[in-house]
Amino acid sequence: MSKEHRKAKVTSETVRESELLKAIWDRTPGKPNQAIFGETYDVGSQSAVTQFLNGITPLSLKAAVGFAKGLSCDISDFSPRLAAEASSIAGAAPQEDESEYVQIRHFAVKFSNGHGRLVHDESAKPALSFRADFIRKLGISQRHAVVVDSSGDSNHPLIQDGAVVLVDRATTSITNGKFYAFRIGGELLIKMLTQLEDGSILSISANPTYPPKILKENDDFEIIGRARWTCHEI
Repeated sequence: MSKEHRKAKVTSETVRESELLKAIWDRTPGKPNQAIFGETYDVGSQSAVTQFLNGITPLSLKAAVGFAKGLSCDISDFSPRLAAEASSIAGAAPQEDESEYVQIRHFAVKFSNGHGRLVHDESAKPALSFRADFIRKLGISQRHAVVVDSSGDSNHPLIQDGAVVLVDRATTSITNGKFYAFRIGGELLIKMLTQLEDGSILSISANPTYPPKILKENDDFEIIGRARWTCHEI
């Protein structure tokens, strides 16, 4: 446990923050287990995640940022105190040069907009340049951003056949009606996903000629990330 966590004191306010966070955690579908969540979103070990959620360790700003990112919520939803601290730090920070560009990894992996295809080539292609301020606007960390290729017409006209798609690999919890890149069996697909009450997932194509499909809990299914852009924000 870090020195910061050892010094932090549990108060009624920090306990309430953990209670609110735990409620958001419990109602968020599709999230990874605590060990993977802690590593992916830089919260800490599985033990650290458990202690934050149960109020044993007061939330730090770093942990709050990670939880907010992983649970697709705002810090203010569970900790107005830390939201104010984050806002204060952001206001004091020097503005970055908006003309800056960042390089986003481009993988030679094709995600189908149609019925899906087996994937054999996962080699890297030359990186693509994006404006740094645009990536920040989308709320994506550069290290979690990847660009993939798409094929097929099932998401026409929103995602064209042959388009490149920017994917945020840090966002694997489902926000209903948003596009996600995912694997089912040996196929890679990009579809709109909706979490159903029985735990299954509804997969919907933007092109209405393609019927929706139900993905069951016992299917070999993995969300790779949320699709955020393909020539326009989605």
